Amino acid sequence: MPIHEAVTIVLVMAIMITGAFVTINAVLEHRRKMAEIKHGSGRRDIENEELRETVIMLQDRLAVLESIATDPARRTAAEIEDLR
Repeated sequence: MPIHEAVTIVLVMAIMITGAFVTINAVLEHRRKMAEIKHGSGRRDIENEELRETVIMLQDRLAVLESIATDPARRTAAEIEDLR
């Protein structure tokens, strides 16, 4: 086989392999975008984190309110007075 035929075959194969990689990349990018549209990854993650922080804050506040409700009135009044 002459050298120019071998070079031609190698170039054609390189072009075909490059085309295959470009096509695969386009398909994967399309699937990634469709998954983001379907699941809303970025926005939901931020919203979920904000909701977790809110739940933690509300649990802390509820614990304080429960302690106020279950403590004797005099002790609670004394603690409030001490805070002033």
